[in-house]
Amino acid sequence: MLIAIKIDIMTAAEKSKLQKEVVDTLKSGQSGRLLLAPRSGKSKIIIDYIKKHKIDGPILWVTPTSKLANEDIPAEFVRWKAKKYLDQLVSVTWRGLEKAQGHRALIVLDEDQHITEKNSAPLVQEILTADVILSMTGTESKSKDKKELYDKLGLKPLYKLSINKAVDIGLLANYRVKVVMVPLDERKDIEVKYVDKVTKTEKSFMTSELKQYEYLTRQLETRGKTKHALLQRRRIIGNSQSKVNAAKYIINSFEGKRLVFATDRIQAETLSPYTYHGNTCDNDLKKFISGEITKIAMVNKGGTGYTYTEIDHLFMIQADSDRNGLTTQKIARTLLEQGEYVANIWIFCLKDTQDELWVESALSNFDSNKIEYINDYKTLELWTEN
Repeated sequence: MLIAIKIDIMTAAEKSKLQKEVVDTLKSGQSGRLLLAPRSGKSKIIIDYIKKHKIDGPILWVTPTSKLANEDIPAEFVRWKAKKYLDQLVSVTWRGLEKAQGHRALIVLDEDQHITEKNSAPLVQEILTADVILSMTGTESKSKDKKELYDKLGLKPLYKLSINKAVDIGLLANYRVKVVMVPLDERKDIEVKYVDKVTKTEKSFMTSELKQYEYLTRQLETRGKTKHALLQRRRIIGNSQSKVNAAKYIINSFEGKRLVFATDRIQAETLSPYTYHGNTCDNDLKKFISGEITKIAMVNKGGTGYTYTEIDHLFMIQADSDRNGLTTQKIARTLLEQGEYVANIWIFCLKDTQDELWVESALSNFDSNKIEYINDYKTLELWTEN
């Protein structure tokens, strides 16, 4: 049973006090990581740090997207009365970091879960140096490789504010998560084509989702976990028609503002006539944000850097292990504090598969008292929202 706790909303003054507390912990000349929950105002915290310590010299701000680099970060400097530092500021994407060199007074690594061996090479090789490096994220990576890179750069955690703590103090909205457990379909309705090694002719046979999954799992166990086999199994899980059918049933059982994160573009277009992904412009996104439409399906675009208000339900067709914080970032899109609002988060999971481990890992940062597992989604019409 879900436990929904009433949370007192953090006031603007209390949020400013929290941000000042973070800034005050940062000593002049000290590099490190800020592990701060979404909505904590990470950009303002860094800008306040720049103002407090009167950073004198070039500032390099590394961020995930060109829009953030070219528009949003400079706008934040204007918003927080730090316009005089714009002449010192250069904002680039993580891909742009690969070409950076020289010395900076300050380097800011925004959403540091995007760090890779390739894009951090200038820093590791000391082609690019700084008096201070501050990295920050709201969704800490679980990747061992990334943690090794932070260590190489001397970036130890300086301050941590978890999502659950942020909910408790009223910075983020309260939430409830419903994990919909979906069995693999046993019906033999999937055609598999292959070339007969003897006759050299194309043949086919019918199989089921369950048999496909069992076959690939046996291959992984007997032949080793090759990248190709792992990707094949991931596709079977993410594109499961059983899961899509369950999602359609539940998504269409509700009215109100519904945000759907699909596995891929084709799946997104199956789940909603309105979409936002790599092959679309942002017309539907703008309509959704303004309230002109009430349902939209995305893939990864829209999963970070956007604020959505009054989301009645968020649906995630496929959670990953949250190795790079992607699942948490998507969930956090619904956690904007809005009075009595409680975020309703739905995650679809295939029973008795690797999917269960991914979901468990993705939800490890969330309060287990607010997570419910649904074993028979077809009883949905019997439920009441409370």
